[in-house]
Amino acid sequence: MAETQTPSPKKKILKRIILAAQYLLAFAIVWLIWGKLESAWEQIQKKEFQLVLDGSWLTAAGTAYALSLAFPATYWFCALRHLGQRPAYGATLRAHIVGHLGKYVPGKIFVVLIRSGLLKGPGVDTTVCVLSIFLEGLMQMAVGALVVCAVILGWSIQTGDQDLLLGSLFLFCLVGIPIFPPCFKLGVKIIGVKKFSDEVRKVDQLSWKTFLFGVPLMIGYWLLLGLSFWCVLRGVGLNAPFAAAWPSALLAITASMVAGFVLVVAPGGMGVREAIIVSLLTAPLAAFTDTPEAAAAVSAAVLRILWIVVELICAGAFFLMIPGPGKKTEIAEASKIPGTAETLGTSKAEALETVGPLETAESQKMSAHLDTLPSDESEVCRVHE
Repeated sequence: MAETQTPSPKKKILKRIILAAQYLLAFAIVWLIWGKLESAWEQIQKKEFQLVLDGSWLTAAGTAYALSLAFPATYWFCALRHLGQRPAYGATLRAHIVGHLGKYVPGKIFVVLIRSGLLKGPGVDTTVCVLSIFLEGLMQMAVGALVVCAVILGWSIQTGDQDLLLGSLFLFCLVGIPIFPPCFKLGVKIIGVKKFSDEVRKVDQLSWKTFLFGVPLMIGYWLLLGLSFWCVLRGVGLNAPFAAAWPSALLAITASMVAGFVLVVAPGGMGVREAIIVSLLTAPLAAFTDTPEAAAAVSAAVLRILWIVVELICAGAFFLMIPGPGKKTEIAEASKIPGTAETLGTSKAEALETVGPLETAESQKMSAHLDTLPSDESEVCRVHE
């Protein structure tokens, strides 16, 4: 009978330190999110704009944003599979959505820590997981820059203004070129992460197929974000038709989020996103309100609050409802250890009750065979059943 190994005092202390650090991180994230909500609400109160909230439009905006979260998570899952990893889709979706809360900590490094920490387990190498997080983030922003280019190209053809188009092309080069498979492989080689894990060598499996597969997924993601922002414009009382306002909303939210991603010191793009939204939306909103600048600022603040609330709801729901990776595997592995039958409280009679009436000849032969085994072995076998 194998005895359960008692963890050493050092391991117990280390586990307590890690647990305490996790609680501190959770508290810090909640505190920072609360600060962002207060700041956004203060911006709303300072502006000379009559705010009339429409619950149905805001609900539609929140729904569009919640649906959009699945698109980058799906690409992350596919990127991990292309890199030779075997995560479960549910666990990947859970880690990705909960990881959104880490972006409100300055530096954005906690996004990587949360996602890799939640997804680590059987079939997922931690170093490869971290690399895939950077790949997914860069892919998201590169396609966002392409969307900005497409919208501005349409504007530049109508107005003849080329400055914004050149700026968006620069953003695309900044975040897009590093995700091209040859460049990404070269970057992995330069920083020397292959020495941390043999699994990293599977980065060589990346191809243009991995890159091209992510383009439609990320386009869908950005289109839904633009839809969500347009619903917010309607939700704050602006009678802005879809055809007239949605392209402006798409441009504003995409350009602001890509710029906020590049400026890593801004937690959640705070300040950067709002400033760019106001600068890009003031002129288009002049057709729908007498105070377009105030309307743009209020819309940006309401959008910030709404998206934070949706992220908290989704993160809590997915964290509690979807099990983390390796749970079933750990139970299965434990059942293979001699003596775990006693730990689980499984006896011969209990196992027979689980199997049910032994009506078939095959079941009766199995029962007779188990009766001939020693007590401890039969109990282990029945755990497997």
